[in-house]
Amino acid sequence: MHRFFAEKENFSNNLVTLQGSDASHIRTVLRLKAGDKIQVLDGEGSVHLVRIADLKSKSIKGEILLSEKIDTESPLKIHLGQSIIKGNGFDVIVRKSVELGVHTLSPLITERTVTKSDSSKKIVRWKKIAEESSKQCGLSSIPKISESAVKLETFCQQASDSDLKLIFWELEKEKGLKDINPETAPSSASVLIGPEGGFTLEEVETARSYGFHALGLGPRIFRAETAPLVVLSLLQSKWGDIK
Repeated sequence: MHRFFAEKENFSNNLVTLQGSDASHIRTVLRLKAGDKIQVLDGEGSVHLVRIADLKSKSIKGEILLSEKIDTESPLKIHLGQSIIKGNGFDVIVRKSVELGVHTLSPLITERTVTKSDSSKKIVRWKKIAEESSKQCGLSSIPKISESAVKLETFCQQASDSDLKLIFWELEKEKGLKDINPETAPSSASVLIGPEGGFTLEEVETARSYGFHALGLGPRIFRAETAPLVVLSLLQSKWGDIK
C-alpha cells in the first residue's frame, strides 16, 4: 500500500490532509480515486489507514479508518557527520543511511572535501531522498538532514551530549569498534566519516580534543560511499536493532 507522511497539524479528528507534491503524486501519477486506501505516517510513531475522500487541485483529504503504533526506530540514535563527496555519491549515502537507521545526518565540509558546495538545492534533494527512503522501508519518522553543511569542529561541538563519539580514519590500524566497550549500552552516537581523501591528521586531532575515539575499519580501504554503510551496520549490530 502506498505510504505518505503528514505533519501533525494536518490531522484533525478523524481526517488528514495531504498537500504539495504528495497530493500531486496521488492525483496525477498514481491516479488514485475517492474510496482508494493509503497509509499515512504522522512522524510520531503511528501509521494510519486512510480512505481518500476528496481530491482537489492542491490538497487531498482522507478519512482515518484505523490507527496503530509502529516501532521501527533504533534504540541507538546515530548522528552521522559525513563529508560531502563528488557526483551523486552523497545521494546514495543518504538513501542507504536511512535504511540503516540513522537518526540525523549532517553534510560536512572538510579539508579534503572535493565538492565545497552546500547549496539549498542539494539539501532539499537530500531531504526528499530521506523522505522517500523512509516511506519505502516503513519508518515511523523521517531522519533529520541538517539545513546546511557544517565544518568538522562545529559537528564536534554539537556532539557534546552523545554517549559515543567516534571518528573513522583509514590510518588508524590498531584500534577498531571491537575495542569500544562502554559499561552500559549507549543510546546515542556521533560518528565522523571523511571524504575520498580521508581526514587530515589535524582534523583527527581536533576531533580527539572533543572526546572522539579514532577507529579503523580493518586492512582494506573502503570507498567514501561504502564506509558509512559499513560503520552504520556495525553500530546497529552491536548496540542497535540489526540482529
